Amino acid sequence: MSSWEDIANEVAPPGTETPPALATGARRGKAGKRGNLGEVFGVSRYLECPPAARGDAPETVWNGWQESGRDGNYYFIDRAVTAYDSEGENLGARLQNALKNPPSSWLEGLSLEDLIFCDIETTGLSSANPLFLIGTMIFVESQPRLQLYLARDLNEEKAILSAFGSKLRGKTLVTFNGKSFDWPFIEGRATRNLVKLPSPQGHFDLLFAARRRWRSQLPNCRLQTLEMGICGRGRQGDIPSSQIPERYYDFLEMAQTKGQGAHLLAPILFHNALDVLTMAELICCMAEGK
Repeated sequence: MSSWEDIANEVAPPGTETPPALATGARRGKAGKRGNLGEVFGVSRYLECPPAARGDAPETVWNGWQESGRDGNYYFIDRAVTAYDSEGENLGARLQNALKNPPSSWLEGLSLEDLIFCDIETTGLSSANPLFLIGTMIFVESQPRLQLYLARDLNEEKAILSAFGSKLRGKTLVTFNGKSFDWPFIEGRATRNLVKLPSPQGHFDLLFAARRRWRSQLPNCRLQTLEMGICGRGRQGDIPSSQIPERYYDFLEMAQTKGQGAHLLAPILFHNALDVLTMAELICCMAEGK
């Protein structure tokens, strides 16, 4: 989605009027934390990763299966939106309506099946570091499917890049800060792994549209600020993006030494899926005039 600190530290530009609800000090000190922003925005609905125990098997925690691709094995998760948000059953219909009067020229003339939403999780900010998770959302018969490609060890990175590439051809890529981070990172890792990736048909980076639309209304345009302030929902106990690389390496160590650790990745998978889901919701909100 983004390098960890650039969007996290983003503030309204000088001269921008502070939203009235935030003028009481909600942006200062602890009041700038997500939970307090949720109070400012009146968020009453929070999504939380289901609990997982240390000894739980991957199939139980991750809800997917092993796939064998052209470049090796990887772990694949394919779930409906409602597996992550019980109130998300109308997302496909909302987005289909949004495309009838799209909020960006990048989306003009497209159908749901033309889109692929994408967000990645990595072990560092530079593409010299591996990525281990590519989260996507595609549409099958107008129904959204969250599809996550997970490298259970660093040797599976090539396989997830190749599998993702097979879904990319002819699609318009939708990201959040992906023109600066996700897509260059993916291209860099593909080059290092000798994977030939097709170029997307187009690339709609939601960050720029979100800034134009909502920057004067919100303290920043971080994805989770938009999620609370515009989509009207938040996250409970979400893992911060900056902690994800260390958590993944903890998983690798536990998996290698004890054959366990699936529970360590559960919050990362949930975090990634919600990032992708929120992108689609933001397009709906733009089209709906929120």
